[in-house]
Amino acid sequence: MSTPTTRPDPVDRVLRTVENAAAAVGLAGVVVTVVLIVTDVALRYLLGAPLSWSVGFVGDYALVGLFFLGLSYTVREGAHVRIDLVHKRLGPGGRRGLAVAGSLLTAAFLALVGWGGYLLTAGAVRYGDIPLAGASELSWPVWTSAVMVPVGAGLAVVRALHTLVLDLRSPAPAAPAAPLTTTAEEIA
Repeated sequence: MSTPTTRPDPVDRVLRTVENAAAAVGLAGVVVTVVLIVTDVALRYLLGAPLSWSVGFVGDYALVGLFFLGLSYTVREGAHVRIDLVHKRLGPGGRRGLAVAGSLLTAAFLALVGWGGYLLTAGAVRYGDIPLAGASELSWPVWTSAVMVPVGAGLAVVRALHTLVLDLRSPAPAAPAAPLTTTAEEIA
């Protein structure tokens, strides 16, 4: 007797590929940040000639990319902040309700963040925004950094909506990832 196989979800497969690529770019920002900071410190103290642009690059690109390009991956993996104290005490219907509400609220919030990022990016493109002279070491157009906000938030909205559809189709919501606390550490 063979075990039933589930059909692969083509939307999930494509979404995972895009999420993994975006998260890899965001993670590269961490590597670049570490290399730049070490190099900057070494140049500053050994030669008295720091990299004048490294702080701007880290703040405007590497950290923004790390957060927003890794956002959908974080939603997919359930690595966001969650309080599972209530979730564990509910029955299947309550858990499903929380899962659906959580996916809806996540999608709505991230859609607002993405829309704000889109408006910022579109305005920066339209008006040719660049940092004021002397205000930043990098005079790159503002949109080159701002575009990561709507891209990352938009991808996370798609993930949250995909999760919502799966939760609505499923008789019971998927079990959450392993709790961060043990039962002994919970507040009763």
